[in-house]
Amino acid sequence: MKYSKITGMLAVLFLMGLSSCNERVNYTDGPSVIDVIESVSINGVAASVDHLSGTIKASLPGNTDLASVSFEATAPGGVTISPPSGTTLDLSSPVAVVADNGVSRRTYTITVQLLPSKIAFLGDGTAIAEISDDDVMEAARWAEETYGENFTYISYEELSDEALNGVNVLFYVHDQVGSSAQPQGVLDKLNILSKFYVNGGKIVAGQHGTGIVEELGRDNSGLRTIIGTGEGGSNPDTWGIGFTNSTIANILTDGVVRNPDGSVSVIDGGYKEDHNAMWTMDPLDAPKYASFQSMYDAEVLATWDWNVASQGTGGIIIWHPSGRFRGAIITLGIGGMEWSMNDGRTNAYGQNIRTIYKNAIDYLKSL
Repeated sequence: MKYSKITGMLAVLFLMGLSSCNERVNYTDGPSVIDVIESVSINGVAASVDHLSGTIKASLPGNTDLASVSFEATAPGGVTISPPSGTTLDLSSPVAVVADNGVSRRTYTITVQLLPSKIAFLGDGTAIAEISDDDVMEAARWAEETYGENFTYISYEELSDEALNGVNVLFYVHDQVGSSAQPQGVLDKLNILSKFYVNGGKIVAGQHGTGIVEELGRDNSGLRTIIGTGEGGSNPDTWGIGFTNSTIANILTDGVVRNPDGSVSVIDGGYKEDHNAMWTMDPLDAPKYASFQSMYDAEVLATWDWNVASQGTGGIIIWHPSGRFRGAIITLGIGGMEWSMNDGRTNAYGQNIRTIYKNAIDYLKSL
């Protein structure tokens, strides 16, 4: 009996010991070992953190000097990160980051992909000086001046897969009297443009060039019916455009001069070509812009200033990546957004036009 009592007491003590050991082994007073890093940014660009594989990936502009980039990271209290947040890293090759929660250490590997950095202008001349239309030539000159060493000019004839290597955003403006059809030189190379777009290339298309979204097969709405191709004439009015209050619309208007009613003037009194190339919303159910976005995965950002409240037309539209199309397109088809004044005057609101276009290009460049 005595032996039995001693044996029983030992068994209880053994079980209590196991319980105590288990509690010590499983108990941690800090954050989870598996996902100790909350967020990472490289040169201010948010990186994706995959806790399962232990990888941190970022995509940076193609002209980034990978030998000297800033590293910022956040983690719960009690976690130390090495190298610490705020460090300048050399990411020409993968770099290991260690997170320590006081109980265990977790190693992540940072890798960086460089995005294409070129802004290309597509025109009909063998050089910018030989572009046939004055508005198109002025747009090309502006882009060359604005983007400098990151700019490249591609003629219709030279358009090829090789010419688009390293191109992030393709800037395409087309303008003509008598027809809004896309030029034959572009249609002859449509397969090249399609490959670029399907694989993630971005396009900013202005004036009659908005029709490229139909030729590429992205827009099958049949709503691009507000077309003007006349000679134009003198008009004393100031024309403006109205923007929606969406996030992207606000990005496009950053830095523009707004009128008291929130509209943006784009052309003053004088000769106007009036070459609209826009979408009607009339057949759609209200709210029309929401219906358009739901049906076509495309967001109306702006139209004529007097028409934005009724949502009757779409003049500036972003066509989001959708289906097989991995790229994005912004179409700007409001006729008053002319690049060159036919009567030789300086448009008092020309800078608004250029700011909107630059914001559109830079926004797509950042995607």
